Amino acid sequence: MATVMAATVIGAAAQAQESSTLVAAAAEATVDSVTITSQRALEHPHTDPQAPYKTDTLASSKITQDVLDLSKSVSVISRQVIDDSGALSFRDLMRTQSGVTLGTGEGGNAFGDRIFIRGFDARNDIYIDGVRDPGVGSREVFAVEQIEILKGPSSAFGGRGTTGGAVSLVSKKAEQGDFGKIEVTGGTDTTKRVVVDLNQRLSETFAVRLNVLGHESRVAGRNEVFNNRWGVALAANWRPTDKVNISADYYHVATDEMPDWGVPYDVATNQPFQVKRDNFYGVLARDFRKTWADIYTLKGSYEVNENLSFNTLFRYGNSLNAYTASAPEQPNAAANTVRANAKRRDAVTEYYVNQTNGTLTFETGPLRHTLVGGFEISREQVLNRGRSFTECATLPCTGATANPVQSLTSPNPNIPWTVSDNGITNRTDTRIDTKSVYALDTVKLGSMWEVFGGVRWDQYDINFKQLTIATGAIAERGQKTDFINWHAGVTFKPVRNASIYASYGSSSNPSGEQLDSVALDYGGLDIRTVNLDAERNKAYEVGIKWNLFDDHLMLTGALFRIDKINARVAVGAATVVLSGAQRVQGAEITATGNITKRWSVFGGLTLLDSEIRSSTTASQIGAKFPNIPDVSFNMTTRYQVTDKGYVGVTGTYNGKRYGGTVSALSTYIPSFWRTDLFAGYRLTNRIEVSLNILNVTNETYYDALYRSASPFTYVAPGRSALVHVDYKF
Repeated sequence: MATVMAATVIGAAAQAQESSTLVAAAAEATVDSVTITSQRALEHPHTDPQAPYKTDTLASSKITQDVLDLSKSVSVISRQVIDDSGALSFRDLMRTQSGVTLGTGEGGNAFGDRIFIRGFDARNDIYIDGVRDPGVGSREVFAVEQIEILKGPSSAFGGRGTTGGAVSLVSKKAEQGDFGKIEVTGGTDTTKRVVVDLNQRLSETFAVRLNVLGHESRVAGRNEVFNNRWGVALAANWRPTDKVNISADYYHVATDEMPDWGVPYDVATNQPFQVKRDNFYGVLARDFRKTWADIYTLKGSYEVNENLSFNTLFRYGNSLNAYTASAPEQPNAAANTVRANAKRRDAVTEYYVNQTNGTLTFETGPLRHTLVGGFEISREQVLNRGRSFTECATLPCTGATANPVQSLTSPNPNIPWTVSDNGITNRTDTRIDTKSVYALDTVKLGSMWEVFGGVRWDQYDINFKQLTIATGAIAERGQKTDFINWHAGVTFKPVRNASIYASYGSSSNPSGEQLDSVALDYGGLDIRTVNLDAERNKAYEVGIKWNLFDDHLMLTGALFRIDKINARVAVGAATVVLSGAQRVQGAEITATGNITKRWSVFGGLTLLDSEIRSSTTASQIGAKFPNIPDVSFNMTTRYQVTDKGYVGVTGTYNGKRYGGTVSALSTYIPSFWRTDLFAGYRLTNRIEVSLNILNVTNETYYDALYRSASPFTYVAPGRSALVHVDYKF
């Protein structure tokens, strides 16, 4: 089926190429000038100015090729797509991306931005401007220029992990121009949001940019759940000479919210309990979530000559993720009860990183090279403080030391609550030191062939320490290892605006790479894995990319396979060995850009076939992966009705997703369709009004399913409406 679909894309692209001149001419005849006014060249340096859904280049200094020529699948969410989507957070955006699914926070991993890419956990494979953003938190998009999703193993570019891919949030930078925008949003569920984006050129060599956020909202279809946050991002750029550029950035965001872990699951009927979708099983007097992040970045670049340049980046970041959240577990249908089991975290993440590289272009005979070489040194540290509480089992809350019991059908979040904080009982400190060197070479042979080769060596040093306060006992373990990863690809360009490619890539998963966790099942540094080598992953991919309609629309098709060749598997309770094998293979089709001057599209279809190929647990062999659908689809289409007004629609589909840790269990959440509508009108050259109606049909669907055999399910937001007023100056 995947082959047929890929062939269909290629055939359709060929037909479209033949007719693109006629279509463009027809559009020219009926439209004198259509401009999508919410896009400005200074604000969006990587996108096609005539097709702001389409991104031509990546922000990463490690990738020198255009998206068209890169021998790898990549999805780029441009600023225009973010604006049109009505998404107000990173999680909102990931909810509607094909090939990307959301996961749950659990007892052993943190609540926050947990995502899966092509079937593999990527919660610690999220980057900001090409630098890993460690730990798990909740990320905003008010100061984001675009979001780049590299698909498939990417350790040659990003280091450890990246089994299914990596995501990089590209920050807004100070530009050499004067522009500004104030966006005010109001809507259902008491949504109030203000974003200010101001760029000023203070001299011919110096510019600053300020982004400020204020946000308050509840969540559609969920009682008691709210999310309040504020943020500021300040960027400065100084260019003292034509060859030297220095920039500095500061980013801060803080949130105050009521965490929501959804509704209980009925294992008897193998579906979420059919209770009211807005039932909230938390305890308002107990539950909370507070996060903040501070990130400081200094970057410099020097262009020696037209063939040689250097750049370096220094970053320091710290963040907090603290919460008590009620998980609706242990339901009893006969007694009509469910426990509000507390899941807790009080974690501070701190990291330092220096990333330095140089870019050299040179020729060897007929071959033209663009070589990027560099190194990275980093330290990441997570301190998690465990606390003890005296809690209650019955109402009123007195006496017992257990979690409270709620009514299954009519929970009362306002139950009286007395709780004794017995203080910190343990401190868990996980530290990772990494040293890396890499070289990435793009070689052009004439106008039709490009070859890419990349290699990265990482030295990975992890140390874990846990202090038990009452006894003073200290448990320590650690590992120091190294690994090498590759990416190789060849691109054939039969015509200027099309490429056919094949590639091979690898990645490594060392023990403890998910530094928000401790236990094996969550990717932590388990005592049984300390002496094990890293898991190894390899991927094969072939694909086609084709720019059509005067290069304003990109169609892509890819077939891929990812093999984890030495997965960790448990042998009894005391031993873990590297004898497992896992495979994901599939196909992906995407369309990004403008079909005509008026008609824009963004989205794609992803088909995944996953399988446990080898395990010490016989029942796992042949099973699917948990957490991922076989089919996921997303498409946004926007039509510019007049030069002032536009309308659009987004359709999202996800197939059935099973629960489980390594292999799929019988528990699952059903497939769903979600439809969003949006529209906008430019009142003046400075003022634009737009509308989003999200989940128009008020579909009840679920973001994620807890992994255990007695799970709970995250309920996705219901229908909501947002009105935005943009004022540009």
